[in-house]
Amino acid sequence: MAKNKPYQVTLSSSEIGKPLLEEFCPRCFWFTKKFPLVDNHPFRSPMSGIVSITDKYVKDVVRWHVQKLNLLPTWILNQLKNFYPHFDFENIRLRGPTRWQVPLFDSSCLLNGTADEIIEFPDGSWFIIDYKTAALTDTQEKLRPLYSAQLNAYAYLANKQFNKPILGLALVYLAPDYKNLDDEDILHRTKDHLFFGFNPTIVPIKLMAPEWVEDLCKNLFEVLSSDTPPRGKTNCSGCNILQDWLNRISNYL
Repeated sequence: MAKNKPYQVTLSSSEIGKPLLEEFCPRCFWFTKKFPLVDNHPFRSPMSGIVSITDKYVKDVVRWHVQKLNLLPTWILNQLKNFYPHFDFENIRLRGPTRWQVPLFDSSCLLNGTADEIIEFPDGSWFIIDYKTAALTDTQEKLRPLYSAQLNAYAYLANKQFNKPILGLALVYLAPDYKNLDDEDILHRTKDHLFFGFNPTIVPIKLMAPEWVEDLCKNLFEVLSSDTPPRGKTNCSGCNILQDWLNRISNYL
């Protein structure tokens, strides 16, 4: 039995929006995709798993509320109703997140991704949410195009793979609540147990046409289809750092 031909290029939903960022460099992107560092590379630093733990905890809490109380927790429900008053968020069910993938460009490229939260309305339509464990700072504002593309990629995948109409997209920022320790709520919350809280903020994301997602994928597909790195961004700091590192280390290899 013949094996399936491997895809020439694989793209994740979280990266297709990188060309929309001001600092994007196609040369740096080509290097990072063509020569990814393995998990046990000698320059790695031990990383805390608190972000992934928080991410899982939030999803579990939301799912637990829906399962036990048949309702989203008020910290997310009230904001969703405020932004989308014409959607019935009090009559929903949650779909389990699964890894989606759709072939593009005559099956020479594979787009994949896994949405954080999928809300399904009674008519079968979906609303997709992505959680970000971060405060809504200027840095996060600059990353908005990247996250917008990510959510729209999820919508694209859901529509292509399941023919599901997507009614809306939203980011949910979870800012750690640690700055105002004079707050009475924090005082009571930490009296007997050290509970660490978060302040949620919902940011609606514009739903784009499927062609917009395909154009982003096409852009990166063309970059990665080349056997040689493309021209880098003028005065790219990443290119300069890489070249300087190679120059300094080459005498010792």
